[in-house]
Amino acid sequence: MPRTKEQNEEIRRQRKQEILRAAIHVYVDKGYAASDMGAIADRAGLAHGLVFYYFKNKKNLFRELYEFMMEESRRNTAAHFEQEGSTLDLFRGYARSVCERVLDNPAIPRFYARIGLDAHHLYEPGEISPFDWVKSFMLPMIAAIEKGIERGEIRPGDAGLMAMQFWGSVSQGMTYLEQARQELDAQGTEGAALHERLTPILDQVVESSVALFKA
Repeated sequence: MPRTKEQNEEIRRQRKQEILRAAIHVYVDKGYAASDMGAIADRAGLAHGLVFYYFKNKKNLFRELYEFMMEESRRNTAAHFEQEGSTLDLFRGYARSVCERVLDNPAIPRFYARIGLDAHHLYEPGEISPFDWVKSFMLPMIAAIEKGIERGEIRPGDAGLMAMQFWGSVSQGMTYLEQARQELDAQGTEGAALHERLTPILDQVVESSVALFKA
């Protein structure tokens, strides 16, 4: 029985997701210049020609990957801050979930750390504005901070600046957490022992990130 249009679209979506996920791992290992479509196909377990069926070249693939990852971050952030709860609990939960992603999938923070340096390979000057993306990414945090100030849940201050300070603290914490994980990996620490060593660091990152909101 032939597949429906909807089934074909779902297969296409899944294939592209497989390729993009593989591209993240190849990219963090090799960087943009040394990444090639063949290595991405091998990582995804697909025929090389199939990758070119979905993406005409490496630049096209990485542009879509960049935009997908940025939009996913923006969407996840917006969804988190749409939840009910106290301001401190929302920001504490957000910091923890972001840091846990570092432990669950180390390739993700490495991707974000590198891709900003390689964006000039993907776009012409003026074609995109990282500042516009950051502004869009920060808006749910700013709105949550403003609401928290109105409720008297957190100290007064410039909501935009506080959002930037919070995200800066989380970002630096993620970097430190990833470095600690790599060092423990090199020492052969794994499983429950690895989790036990990293949990106090994660807790400290979370609490230091939300400390700026406290009176």
